[in-house]
Amino acid sequence: MMKNYAQALKLIQERMNYFFALFVFILILSLVFLYKIIYFLHAEGFSLWYVYSFLAGVFLISRLPLSFIHDDADIHSHEVNKEYIYPNVSIVIAAKDEEESIYKTIQACMESDYKGNIECIVVDDGSTDKTYSEMQRAGQLWKGKVLPISLGVNKGKREAMSEGILQSKNEIIVFVDSDSFLYPNAIQILTQHFSDKKVGAVSGNTGVANHCINTLTKMQSIRYAISYDIFKSAESLFGVVTCCPGCFSAYRREAIMPILSSWRNQMFMGTRSTFGDDRSLTNFVLRHWRIAYCESAKAITIVPEKYMKFLKQQLRWKKSWIREGFVSSSFMWKKHPVASLSFYINLILPTLGPIVVGWVIYMTIFHYNPFFLLTFLLGVITMGSLFGAFLYIIQKEKYWLYMPIFSIFYTLVMIWQMPYAILTLKKTHWGTR
Repeated sequence: MMKNYAQALKLIQERMNYFFALFVFILILSLVFLYKIIYFLHAEGFSLWYVYSFLAGVFLISRLPLSFIHDDADIHSHEVNKEYIYPNVSIVIAAKDEEESIYKTIQACMESDYKGNIECIVVDDGSTDKTYSEMQRAGQLWKGKVLPISLGVNKGKREAMSEGILQSKNEIIVFVDSDSFLYPNAIQILTQHFSDKKVGAVSGNTGVANHCINTLTKMQSIRYAISYDIFKSAESLFGVVTCCPGCFSAYRREAIMPILSSWRNQMFMGTRSTFGDDRSLTNFVLRHWRIAYCESAKAITIVPEKYMKFLKQQLRWKKSWIREGFVSSSFMWKKHPVASLSFYINLILPTLGPIVVGWVIYMTIFHYNPFFLLTFLLGVITMGSLFGAFLYIIQKEKYWLYMPIFSIFYTLVMIWQMPYAILTLKKTHWGTR
């Protein structure tokens, strides 16, 4: 009796949350359109502020219907499962000083429910702890299927990944980070996308393993969900996913072997590229292949729990985003018009972000006009709430209310990393493993 009562309460709470999120979504969307119309009708002359605001709003809101339309369910239909011959898979894991998680990562991979054959190549990038011993322990348990390799010294993640690729034998190469853990059916679902011969790579769907630790991890949880289930979904609709994250993605061997040396020895502005390995490899493949996102192929990963470690990670990611954005801009115009236009808008807006925020602060302080700051922050909170509500409606993302909080944190703190990342683009010491 008590169990039925608890289940009924839970169901009522879920429905209340759903309708609240739906109300928030509809209300915010209506207010955004109303504000844009009123601003446009009363605008006096040409305004760069209005152009930026309009482009940002249109771009962000356009992600929602595009991601909603994207659906990989047809790939996983019964007919495909029945007829598809599952390819043999090589899992490549590069690790440094991950003794606490590496064995569990390997175990999750080897216990996958997969119809084809799996081998796992784990490469130790000069660890100073017992990472390699844990790799060898896994190698003893799964003899002939888990191959531990030690580079001896720290050469960088890209070198470790490259060595793993060269030692692999199978048609599909799956990359898994040393602190990521796959769902049992993740590889089987992911590889079905390769039934399309034009697909060269597929991004899996990675969530946050340590999401409940503190506010920072909860903010990262909703940010991961938006990055995958909104932005990658929208990109996948046109086969132009711009980053297959290293935590869980797969590549067709035929797509990466011809470019392996170029990727391994990539240079930019006269320096060796030692960070952003996943985004860089994606770019090399994207030139000639379609790249998809698979929402139902899931994994979880451990994210930073301290703000300083998180900000250092984000600085590395911004540097790789800038570098690879510059690289991909040379060929993205050849892709689908909607996808290419979205790419260039998304390249411009974050780059101009610090200038816009700086101008808002300047107008507020030196022109004694708090309207600009209040309007801007309200817009940031509004858009964050819109995205969070959308994710709760379609995915029941429980941390959706943390998205407006993260949006403010990004605007006031993280956005200033962009100019610093541009000025220090040649410094790669934080990108090494």
